[in-house]
Amino acid sequence: MRPMRMDRRRFLGLMAGAAAGTALAGCGPTGTSVAPTAAVEQEPQQVELEFWDWDHEPRVLFTEQLVAEFMEQNPNISLKYNPLGWTDIETKLLTVATAGSGPAFSNVHYFWRYDLQRAGVLAPYPDDMFDWSGLLSTPFNRDPETGSIYTSDFCWYCDMVFYNEELLDAEGIKPEDIPKDWDGFIAMCQQLTKTDSSGKITQVGCSLNDYWAREWLWHTLVYQQGEFLYNEEGTEALWNEEAGVRALQFMQDWYHKLKIDDAEFLSHFDGFGNEKAAMFIDQGYMAAGINDSFPQLVGKWGTVETPTFTGRPDPSWGMALPEEGFCVFNTFDADVIDAAFKYIKFMLGSEERRIDWALLMDGPPDEVALLDNPTISEGDEGNVIASQANTMEWRINYGERPLEAEKFWRTMFDEAILENKDVKASLDSATEQMNAALKESGKKRYIVERAYEPPTS
Repeated sequence: MRPMRMDRRRFLGLMAGAAAGTALAGCGPTGTSVAPTAAVEQEPQQVELEFWDWDHEPRVLFTEQLVAEFMEQNPNISLKYNPLGWTDIETKLLTVATAGSGPAFSNVHYFWRYDLQRAGVLAPYPDDMFDWSGLLSTPFNRDPETGSIYTSDFCWYCDMVFYNEELLDAEGIKPEDIPKDWDGFIAMCQQLTKTDSSGKITQVGCSLNDYWAREWLWHTLVYQQGEFLYNEEGTEALWNEEAGVRALQFMQDWYHKLKIDDAEFLSHFDGFGNEKAAMFIDQGYMAAGINDSFPQLVGKWGTVETPTFTGRPDPSWGMALPEEGFCVFNTFDADVIDAAFKYIKFMLGSEERRIDWALLMDGPPDEVALLDNPTISEGDEGNVIASQANTMEWRINYGERPLEAEKFWRTMFDEAILENKDVKASLDSATEQMNAALKESGKKRYIVERAYEPPTS
């Protein structure tokens, strides 16, 4: 994940709204200590605990406000907030959590959560913490063996199309004209692609020039065909089956047959920002940096939903990923664990808080009933949240992303896109290596993509 940015005007507006709102009083899970028998009311026991989070300025400022409000309402709890760099948390968390020497709870990205779960250091969320039936994440977060849930999700991210209004308008295209099916979309991309007299691309129709954009989209294209990436047991990758081959061939053709992008051109973000790419495809976390990095684009860009092969959402619109929430570590005393869950419920347990986080993070909230909330729409610049939220009930979360997979995918994309090699051969090699790694590791994998059930309409 790349660091996110938010323009100052929007951040100050969010902070003002949050400060004016009434804070939700936390009502945490019941502790394990025995109630005193004396008739005289006793002072609550003092509890001290620490938590870790990403060091991202808008998020830090908002969280500092939440922590202050929480401690004012809970004077017996001293909460130390420690924002750290992404790499610091990644390298330290598993070690300190296993030793019981780190924070009582932490923001944990979904890349890492499964190793912590396998290590047995996570405390399960109380059954009455949230209305789990109303959350998008529940089918994918619930442990298939124990039924426990070990995390919470602030919001979601999924792929969508970012467009430059002026470059579309120059071709007589309005945002509502952007096709919902891939065939129509490709034709529009070709119309938007410009070349010089030598045939070299000078304006990309739609850019995929970023590793992460390619990884996310390839997964989406497999799911759009109604297929999965792994077998039912999560023990074997199915990447080189027909759906995976078709998806990778589609992406290779994007460059070498359809010629709507050039692998030697600018990255998708820089191409878009410098108005050399009419559109690009990536997830919602990219949105926050556009206005800050390219102020000339303020008010000139927007988003729409990713096309599908059929123009319909079924059988799936593709992949979605959670912006991972907090995990609580079971290596601490019960009163500390209770205080951790109490803060998390304060931070995330109301519609107002979930809306705050959605606007701060540019991602749809986890609560199904809030996906079309008008308050979110009012603050949704470029329709970034809406373009993701409109597709969320048709999206699949695969659960664990095996950390070994990335190096195989990177080689696969380099061979298919940079070197224009046979896609089936590249997929066969990547799949063989992944299955060898799965077998060698001997780890139980939390592949939960088949928990997906499409809506009835």
